[in-house]
Amino acid sequence: TWDGLARYDGVGFQIWRHDPDDPASLPGNVVQALHIDGDDRIWVATENGGLSMMGTDRKGFGHYRMADHPQMGSDDVFTIASRGKEVWFGTFGGGLHRLSPQGAITSFRADENSPDGLPSDTVLSLSFDRNGGLWIGTMSGLARFDGKAVRRIATPAGADLIVYSVTRIGDTQWVGTSEG
Repeated sequence: TWDGLARYDGVGFQIWRHDPDDPASLPGNVVQALHIDGDDRIWVATENGGLSMMGTDRKGFGHYRMADHPQMGSDDVFTIASRGKEVWFGTFGGGLHRLSPQGAITSFRADENSPDGLPSDTVLSLSFDRNGGLWIGTMSGLARFDGKAVRRIATPAGADLIVYSVTRIGDTQWVGTSEG
Protein backbone atom coordinates (compact mmCIF):
# COMPACT_ATOMS: atom_id res chain seq x y z
CA THR A 1 0.00 0.00 0.00
CA TRP A 2 0.99 3.68 0.17
CA ASP A 3 1.04 3.24 3.95
CA GLY A 4 3.20 0.17 4.50
CA LEU A 5 2.95 -3.56 3.92
CA ALA A 6 -0.31 -5.20 4.99
CA ARG A 7 -0.98 -8.92 5.52
CA TYR A 8 -4.53 -10.22 5.88
CA ASP A 9 -4.82 -13.61 7.62
CA GLY A 10 -8.58 -14.12 7.16
CA VAL A 11 -9.44 -12.34 10.40
CA GLY A 12 -7.44 -9.13 10.51
CA PHE A 13 -4.49 -7.20 9.15
CA GLN A 14 -0.93 -7.02 10.35
CA ILE A 15 0.85 -3.93 9.04
CA TRP A 16 4.57 -3.19 8.78
CA ARG A 17 5.60 0.45 8.39
CA HIS A 18 8.69 2.60 8.50
CA ASP A 19 9.82 3.46 12.03
CA PRO A 20 12.81 5.83 12.10
CA ASP A 21 13.87 4.36 15.46
CA ASP A 22 13.87 0.74 14.19
CA PRO A 23 16.49 -0.23 11.59
CA ALA A 24 14.63 -3.53 11.02
CA SER A 25 11.48 -1.70 9.89
CA LEU A 26 10.61 -0.90 6.29
CA PRO A 27 12.77 1.91 4.87
CA GLY A 28 9.62 3.69 3.63
CA ASN A 29 5.86 3.26 3.51
CA VAL A 30 5.21 3.41 -0.26
CA VAL A 31 5.48 -0.24 -1.36
CA GLN A 32 6.43 -0.49 -5.06
CA ALA A 33 7.05 -4.23 -5.38
CA LEU A 34 6.34 -7.35 -3.35
CA HIS A 35 7.57 -10.92 -3.88
CA ILE A 36 7.46 -14.07 -1.78
CA ASP A 37 10.17 -16.55 -2.70
CA GLY A 38 10.20 -20.36 -2.52
CA ASP A 39 11.59 -20.22 1.04
CA ASP A 40 8.61 -18.08 2.20
CA ARG A 41 10.77 -14.98 2.62
CA ILE A 42 9.07 -11.67 1.86
CA TRP A 43 10.92 -9.29 -0.47
CA VAL A 44 9.72 -5.69 -0.52
CA ALA A 45 10.77 -2.62 -2.47
CA THR A 46 9.73 0.74 -1.10
CA GLU A 47 10.12 4.07 -2.89
CA ASN A 48 13.87 4.85 -2.96
CA GLY A 49 14.40 2.35 -0.12
CA GLY A 50 16.34 -0.35 -1.94
CA LEU A 51 15.39 -3.99 -1.46
CA SER A 52 14.25 -5.37 1.91
CA MET A 53 13.75 -8.97 3.02
CA MET A 54 11.77 -10.40 5.92
CA GLY A 55 12.64 -13.94 6.95
CA THR A 56 10.18 -16.65 7.85
CA ASP A 57 10.23 -15.57 11.52
CA ARG A 58 8.48 -12.34 10.40
CA LYS A 59 10.48 -10.38 13.02
CA GLY A 60 11.92 -7.58 10.87
CA PHE A 61 13.59 -6.64 7.61
CA GLY A 62 17.17 -6.87 6.40
CA HIS A 63 18.10 -4.35 3.72
CA TYR A 64 20.09 -4.13 0.50
CA ARG A 65 20.82 -0.51 -0.32
CA MET A 66 23.13 1.27 -2.70
CA ALA A 67 25.08 2.78 0.23
CA ASP A 68 26.27 -0.75 1.16
CA HIS A 69 26.07 -2.26 -2.35
CA PRO A 70 27.11 0.47 -4.83
CA GLN A 71 26.79 -1.96 -7.77
CA MET A 72 23.00 -1.61 -7.38
CA GLY A 73 23.19 1.77 -9.11
CA SER A 74 19.79 2.80 -7.70
CA ASP A 75 17.71 2.35 -4.56
CA ASP A 76 14.51 2.63 -6.59
CA VAL A 77 13.54 -1.05 -7.11
CA PHE A 78 10.56 -1.64 -9.44
CA THR A 79 10.34 -5.43 -9.76
CA ILE A 80 11.42 -8.62 -7.95
CA ALA A 81 11.48 -12.29 -9.01
CA SER A 82 13.15 -15.45 -7.75
CA ARG A 83 14.08 -18.88 -8.97
CA GLY A 84 15.62 -21.42 -6.65
CA LYS A 85 17.74 -19.58 -4.10
CA GLU A 86 18.48 -16.57 -6.35
CA VAL A 87 16.56 -13.31 -6.17
CA TRP A 88 16.50 -10.96 -9.16
CA PHE A 89 15.46 -7.33 -9.05
CA GLY A 90 15.22 -4.46 -11.48
CA THR A 91 15.76 -0.80 -10.68
CA PHE A 92 15.01 2.64 -12.09
CA GLY A 93 18.23 3.69 -13.80
CA GLY A 94 20.41 1.09 -12.06
CA GLY A 95 19.85 -1.97 -14.25
CA LEU A 96 19.13 -5.61 -13.48
CA HIS A 97 20.60 -7.42 -10.47
CA ARG A 98 20.99 -11.01 -9.29
CA LEU A 99 21.34 -11.62 -5.56
CA SER A 100 23.05 -14.93 -4.80
CA PRO A 101 22.13 -17.08 -1.78
CA GLN A 102 25.42 -15.89 -0.22
CA GLY A 103 24.41 -12.23 -0.58
CA ALA A 104 26.62 -11.27 -3.55
CA ILE A 105 25.04 -8.95 -6.10
CA THR A 106 25.80 -9.25 -9.82
CA SER A 107 24.69 -6.32 -11.97
CA PHE A 108 23.68 -6.21 -15.62
CA ARG A 109 23.70 -2.77 -17.26
CA ALA A 110 22.65 -1.45 -20.64
CA ASP A 111 25.37 -0.73 -23.18
CA GLU A 112 24.30 1.78 -25.80
CA ASN A 113 27.23 0.70 -28.00
CA SER A 114 26.02 -2.91 -28.15
CA PRO A 115 23.10 -4.15 -30.26
CA ASP A 116 22.49 -6.87 -27.68
CA GLY A 117 22.23 -7.00 -23.91
CA LEU A 118 19.95 -5.09 -21.58
CA PRO A 119 18.00 -2.48 -23.59
CA SER A 120 17.69 0.02 -20.70
CA ASP A 121 18.88 0.48 -17.12
CA THR A 122 15.27 1.02 -16.07
CA VAL A 123 13.77 -2.44 -15.52
CA LEU A 124 9.99 -2.52 -15.07
CA SER A 125 9.12 -6.23 -14.98
CA LEU A 126 10.62 -9.71 -14.61
CA SER A 127 9.22 -13.19 -15.28
CA PHE A 128 10.78 -16.64 -15.50
CA ASP A 129 9.71 -18.95 -18.32
CA ARG A 130 9.27 -22.72 -17.98
CA ASN A 131 12.88 -23.29 -19.14
CA GLY A 132 14.34 -21.02 -16.45
CA GLY A 133 14.97 -18.07 -18.76
CA LEU A 134 14.36 -14.66 -17.24
CA TRP A 135 12.26 -12.27 -19.35
CA ILE A 136 13.05 -8.62 -18.69
CA GLY A 137 10.77 -5.70 -19.51
CA THR A 138 12.51 -2.32 -19.73
CA MET A 139 11.85 1.29 -20.72
CA SER A 140 13.45 0.52 -24.12
CA GLY A 141 12.37 -2.98 -24.98
CA LEU A 142 12.32 -6.64 -24.06
CA ALA A 143 15.21 -8.96 -23.24
CA ARG A 144 15.80 -12.49 -21.96
CA PHE A 145 18.59 -13.85 -19.75
CA ASP A 146 19.32 -17.46 -20.76
CA GLY A 147 21.66 -18.25 -17.87
CA LYS A 148 24.72 -16.94 -19.70
CA ALA A 149 23.87 -13.62 -21.33
CA VAL A 150 21.13 -11.04 -21.69
CA ARG A 151 19.79 -10.91 -25.25
CA ARG A 152 17.33 -8.41 -26.68
CA ILE A 153 14.05 -9.77 -28.04
CA ALA A 154 12.25 -8.01 -30.88
CA THR A 155 8.51 -7.57 -30.44
CA PRO A 156 6.03 -7.48 -33.33
CA ALA A 157 5.48 -3.73 -32.82
CA GLY A 158 9.17 -2.80 -32.69
CA ALA A 159 12.26 -2.98 -30.56
CA ASP A 160 12.27 0.21 -28.48
CA LEU A 161 8.88 -0.08 -26.78
CA ILE A 162 8.25 0.42 -23.09
CA VAL A 163 7.61 -3.07 -21.70
CA TYR A 164 5.41 -2.55 -18.65
CA SER A 165 4.74 -6.18 -17.83
CA VAL A 166 5.98 -9.67 -18.57
CA THR A 167 3.84 -12.45 -17.10
CA ARG A 168 4.04 -16.22 -17.41
CA ILE A 169 0.77 -18.09 -17.69
CA GLY A 170 1.34 -21.81 -18.24
CA ASP A 171 3.86 -22.21 -21.06
CA THR A 172 3.23 -18.73 -22.47
CA GLN A 173 4.88 -15.37 -21.76
CA TRP A 174 2.50 -12.41 -22.03
CA VAL A 175 4.07 -9.04 -22.73
CA GLY A 176 2.33 -5.69 -22.14
CA THR A 177 3.94 -2.79 -23.99
CA SER A 178 3.36 0.86 -24.75
CA GLU A 179 1.89 -0.32 -28.08
CA GLY A 180 -0.35 -3.05 -26.67
